[in-house]
Amino acid sequence: MAIILITGGSGLVGKALTMRLILEGHEVRILSRYPKSTDRIKSFFWNVEKQEIDEKAFEGVEHIVHLAGSGIADKRWTNDRKQDIIDSRVNSMKLITDVVKKKNIKLKSFVGASAIGIYGMTTSEKIFSEIDNGTDDFLTQSCTKWENSYQQIQTLSSKNCIIRIGVVLSKDGGALKKLLPLFQLGLGSAVGSGKQYMPWIHIEDLVSVFHEALFNSNYNGIYNAVSSEKTTSDSFSKQLAKSLSKPFFLPRVPAFVLKLLFGEMANVLLEGSPISNQKLIHAGFQLKYPTLSEALQEIVAKK
Repeated sequence: MAIILITGGSGLVGKALTMRLILEGHEVRILSRYPKSTDRIKSFFWNVEKQEIDEKAFEGVEHIVHLAGSGIADKRWTNDRKQDIIDSRVNSMKLITDVVKKKNIKLKSFVGASAIGIYGMTTSEKIFSEIDNGTDDFLTQSCTKWENSYQQIQTLSSKNCIIRIGVVLSKDGGALKKLLPLFQLGLGSAVGSGKQYMPWIHIEDLVSVFHEALFNSNYNGIYNAVSSEKTTSDSFSKQLAKSLSKPFFLPRVPAFVLKLLFGEMANVLLEGSPISNQKLIHAGFQLKYPTLSEALQEIVAKK
């Protein structure tokens, strides 16, 4: 049994990872502004804005998973919102690192979340791998600062991984939960050109990636957490409609409509390039849901 501290434990990925670890008999601790412990999860107070944290959360901790951060696509990108997206990630990591240093904790592993947004909001046929640089847009800048915030804690851990997450498919949250109601009504469509790529991963596979990053000595460094299948907005939308046995006939939502609604943030939906997962596969990882049809069938069957 290991003792694992998870930041962002109340989010989509955090909840799923916590459940997996608990079922395996590990002790999971999470940090929250409103801590409420249960029989299975120990919750401790922190407030990133005020740089306050309950240091009891770190007693005996062997592994840390950092998932905390304001949602990239939750609100329109004003200048204040952009700063909050960066600060929520970087400042929370600083708070964690300061305590690990102060208590002289030697971690067995540290796993930090990142996103494929580091490659930028661009549409191309170039397949991006972990060694590639992104464009100089907000997503690239924010993800780069996010990953750079891990440098100090990585010197305090025996093993380190950064997981660059694609579009997470789950019935419990994320993009798919927002799309399902429209598609169930037969009102689904692609957006923009429809040719932009949408690198995705099933929530179960993503949890397994984090699990391997925590405990498998073969995993070290940066990994793209995406499926093997290269999917565009068009093909994703058609597959989703098909999985629900619904028609797919509406025209694509024009780019200008999304830009009016969401401003610069619309580019998250309108742009996308294919992302390689070969480093993950070469490490020995086996996807449970390698194709979109398999992933959607599993999720829709749960509805």
